[in-house]
Amino acid sequence: MSIGGAYVYAGLGDYAQNPALHYGKLLRLNDDGSAPADNPFVEGGEYLPEVYSVGHRNIIGLSYHPETGELWATENGPQGGDEANIIRPGANYGWPIISYSRQYRGDRVSERPWDAGFADPEVIWWPSIAPASMIFYSGDKLPEWQGNMLVGSMMEGRIPGTGHIERVVFNSRGQEIRRESLLRQLNSRVTGVAQGPDGYLYVLLDEENGALLRLESVPRN
Repeated sequence: MSIGGAYVYAGLGDYAQNPALHYGKLLRLNDDGSAPADNPFVEGGEYLPEVYSVGHRNIIGLSYHPETGELWATENGPQGGDEANIIRPGANYGWPIISYSRQYRGDRVSERPWDAGFADPEVIWWPSIAPASMIFYSGDKLPEWQGNMLVGSMMEGRIPGTGHIERVVFNSRGQEIRRESLLRQLNSRVTGVAQGPDGYLYVLLDEENGALLRLESVPRN
């Protein structure tokens, strides 16, 4: 369960590091709402027992990698500096102490984009794409995309009508090597990306005349 709302411009940025609050945290819960006994802060008490990772601004997308089993998350920065992170138990992702983002008014969130004491993002978007849901494709209907990360973008650079899908390709070591933008011609906010049981890719457009799309490959001539 991701808890956002840790916005610097609203005076809430430090909430992401506050051990007594849920803002800017990723929580891990049992189905009855209790904290699992093996959560990283249960014994030490540095943070609330249900907290799994800290220092987030606004996580929206969560997805397990089908091969590694790692939990990934997409995270919105304010203006530039959107991230995709591998979530590790007890890790601190630095918001707002470190950030590649700028405030909406233009100044930097932090003079330090990284620090050895915090987890680095795996993928950074500049300008922002307002990432929403994400998946790693593992179906058989789009075989050339297997293992690729697909992220819904609500808008790019804070310009309306620029939403799309980001396809991120990784090498065998899990390092990003290519990106492709898809469905830009629809000028729509993409809020949902999901792989169906049938192996096709389903895409949700959030607009006045929104739609649920199914993507499939086109045979090459």
